[in-house]
Amino acid sequence: MSDKIVIFGITGSIGTNTERLVRAFPEKFEIVGCSAGKNIALLNEIVSRHKSLKAVAVTDAEDKNSVVSGGKIYSGEEGMMRLLDLDPDKIVMALPGKSGWKITVEAIKRGIPVCLANKESLVISGYYLGSSVTADRSKIIPIDSEHAALMQLLEHSRRSDITKVYITASGGALRDLSAAEMEEADAAAALKHPVWSMGQKVTVDSATMLNKGLELFEAFWLFDLEPEQLDVLVHPGVNVHAALLFKDGSSLSQNAVGNMLVPIAAALSYPEMLPVTEKFPEMNFSYLDKTMTFHKPDLVKYPLLKTAFELLKNRDYSGMTAYAISDETAVSKFLKGEIKVRGIHSIVQAATERFCGRKTPQSVEEISDFIKEIEGFAAK
Repeated sequence: MSDKIVIFGITGSIGTNTERLVRAFPEKFEIVGCSAGKNIALLNEIVSRHKSLKAVAVTDAEDKNSVVSGGKIYSGEEGMMRLLDLDPDKIVMALPGKSGWKITVEAIKRGIPVCLANKESLVISGYYLGSSVTADRSKIIPIDSEHAALMQLLEHSRRSDITKVYITASGGALRDLSAAEMEEADAAAALKHPVWSMGQKVTVDSATMLNKGLELFEAFWLFDLEPEQLDVLVHPGVNVHAALLFKDGSSLSQNAVGNMLVPIAAALSYPEMLPVTEKFPEMNFSYLDKTMTFHKPDLVKYPLLKTAFELLKNRDYSGMTAYAISDETAVSKFLKGEIKVRGIHSIVQAATERFCGRKTPQSVEEISDFIKEIEGFAAK
C-alpha cells in the first residue's frame, strides 16, 4: 500500500523534485494534498497529474479561483494547516523561511512524520520540541543534502568513536570574491549559484554562508550532537556532503551526485533505500574525474558563519532564532536592491546581539510574539 504524502511548497525546488519521485514510484507514494505560493500555473500542471489529490492550499485567497482541482481548495496559513486533516503518512515541509514552523510543530503533535527541508522550522522550534523529539527519526527526517548524508553516516557509526562531524559547503556564488568585494555584492551576483538550483532566499543564504549556520543549528537538534563536535568544510566540488572523523584518525564520508533527488528519496523511504538509479540513472555516483578539495571557511569573509559558531557554542537558542528571523528581513531588503551583502551582515549581527541571552520562549504563542519582535527590530 502506498504512503499518503502532503507536500508543503510543491512548486519550489524541493517540491517539484519530490513530485518527480512520487511519479517515478507510484507503487510507493501518492500525493493527497499540497500547498503552493504564487506559481498557480505550475500548481495546476502538477494537480492535473495526480488524481489522488484531495485538497490544495494556496497562500493568497485571491488565487483560489485560479486553481483547477477536483478536491477542496484552501488558502492562507489556516488553510495550509487543514491539509494535516488529510491524515497523511508523511508530510514534506519545503516552505521557505519561517512560514513552515507552526505546521511542522502541529504535524509532530499529531504524530505525522515530517520530511524536513526547512531549516528555520527546527531553529525556531528546536528548544520547544526538545532533542528527544527532534532527534527521533520517526518524527523528523531531514531532507537537506548534508543532514541526509549525516543520517546515513551516524546510523552506521558508534557515537563514542566520533570526534568531529563535518557538513560541507560549496562556498556559494561569491566564493571567488575577496572579503571587501563580497561586502559590496548585490543580488544579481549572489543569485548565480555555481552548482545548485534553489529558491532565491536559500541561494542568497548560500552566498553569505548564513545557510551553513542554520545547518549547524539543524544538525545540533537533529542528531543531539555536542556543539564542539560540529564543523564546516568548504568543498567546491560538492561531491562529499558530510563526513565523520573518528578517534583513531580515520574518516568516513557520504558522496553523492549534487542533486536533491537523492536526499529526498532517503527521507521519503526512510528507513528503507529507494532504487533511485533504476529510474534516474544520472544519479549514479562515479569517482572518476572527481576533484576532492577542502578548506576551512574564511570567518572574516563570512562573519555570519562565525556568529553561528558562537551561538552554537553558547547554546544560545534565542540568539539562534534571532539569527534565522532577522535574515529573512535582511534578504528581503537585499533582493529589493535596498542593501548590499554588508547590509545583510549588519542586520543579522545587530539582531543576534540584541536578542542573544534572552530566556527562550516556552510556548507556540511566546515563539510567535518573539518572532514579531525580532522582525520589528530587523526592519528598523
